[in-house]
Amino acid sequence: IVSAKLRQNLVDKAITSFGGVDILINNAGIGGLGPFEKSTEDSMRKIMEVNFFAPVELTRIAIPILRKGVCPIIVNISSVLGHRAVPEKSEYCASKFAIHGFSDSLRAELKGEIDLLLVSPSTTQSEFFDRAVENNSDRDWTPQKAMPPAVVAKKSIQAIMAGKHEIVLTLGGKGLVFLDNIAPTLTNKLVQRFG
Repeated sequence: IVSAKLRQNLVDKAITSFGGVDILINNAGIGGLGPFEKSTEDSMRKIMEVNFFAPVELTRIAIPILRKGVCPIIVNISSVLGHRAVPEKSEYCASKFAIHGFSDSLRAELKGEIDLLLVSPSTTQSEFFDRAVENNSDRDWTPQKAMPPAVVAKKSIQAIMAGKHEIVLTLGGKGLVFLDNIAPTLTNKLVQRFG
């Protein structure tokens, strides 16, 4: 659990080192694998703490400092699974849907005073699958294709420079979100079958 003291120390260190904060990037992410009924309350709470509560509370502390920044922006790194959920990642999907909703609401509240970008990558090269909070899945979750973190960073910077508010980074992710928007029943059947 990320304590309030640690969050405050992060912001204080940025002010001391750089004189302020112009950009806050929330890039937390852990998950659990397997059917929801096999998971535990502890797993859900850990995932929500890291993926949702920690970035939300860091943002709360940073907003007054960001207001004093140059072209201030908050960048929330979410997931395409914050647009469309899949089986055996229910807790992770819930946390990323929560960040998505929080981002949309906060962007409207800040009214351009502080910009907000929601970045939704698909699978990214990381230790995510090796360090899952729980793994009760019979599936092999070894990613066949994963985006390098440097590409996620580059596309995020390009989106900031272009003044975008939301980006989905992969063609497959865009296709999934589009199909879910126009044909949710079909998407449900496909996700149930192919997960």
